[in-house]
Amino acid sequence: MVLSGAPGIGKTALALHAAHLAGGHYPEGCLLLPLTRSDGTALPAEEAAEELRRALPARPGEGRGRLLVLDDVVHPDQVRPLLTANTGGAAIVTSRMGLAALVATHGGAVFRLGALEPEESHALLTAVLGGERVGAEPSAARRLASLCGHFPLALRIAAARLLTRPRLRIADCADWLRHDLPARLTLADDPRMSVPLLLDGALHRLPPPLADAHLRLGATAHLPLTPGRAADVLGMPEETAEAVMEQLLDAGLLEEGPPGAFRMHELLRAHARRAAPRTAHQPTVLRPPRREESRQPADRPPAALR
Repeated sequence: MVLSGAPGIGKTALALHAAHLAGGHYPEGCLLLPLTRSDGTALPAEEAAEELRRALPARPGEGRGRLLVLDDVVHPDQVRPLLTANTGGAAIVTSRMGLAALVATHGGAVFRLGALEPEESHALLTAVLGGERVGAEPSAARRLASLCGHFPLALRIAAARLLTRPRLRIADCADWLRHDLPARLTLADDPRMSVPLLLDGALHRLPPPLADAHLRLGATAHLPLTPGRAADVLGMPEETAEAVMEQLLDAGLLEEGPPGAFRMHELLRAHARRAAPRTAHQPTVLRPPRREESRQPADRPPAALR
């Protein structure tokens, strides 16, 4: 199974939830293996295989009946040797990339995650804050969910702020967030719980020309991004602009729009507008990046799921 989608959309959380639900069907248990280092670089396939060997010493029947959660995959080549070694087991793969080449060679179910529906966002806020608090300010709760773009990570951060400040009204929290999005979607006691930091890291993974294209497109009016409109913004032929947008789509930074067009989620657009001035001085050549320019695939050990 492949779970793909934008940064912060909830891929890992869903994968872990699914693994816990299905864990009883795998007698050798479940194993979480992060395939991206903390600095954003991808773990090479050889190192990933060695991590797997260290976590699971050889024994009779090894590899049969085990569920792997291969988290934050950057390239199909990281995964293929692990799937081969896990003969008889199963795997849940999460990635910001679509991993079409992996699906083409190994099959499996594919789910591309998007932002939550408004009622799902409301349910998440209610589950965290409680029905009484959300029910007292239903309009403010809807506005807060909208400001968070219905992104699970953003909603969790906003809800945590409210949960630790029981006297803070939902409406006041929404007003505070609105004046500096997405910069205020962060928690001071844990820098990893930060929407801007997460999106900065997503840009850092891209080849510079592709990151620059994302920032330029994010600064445009909130309209469907057709190849013609993107070509005007990026100063390149339509065919090249379309190829660039396809790569941004595959990286989880664009969404499919109307036929022949793409769109950028408003939360990502707001981040692009803030990030653009910091990088405007850096000249880049806008063209589809070659594969060898892609940042190569972090040092988190695998952890058994309990």
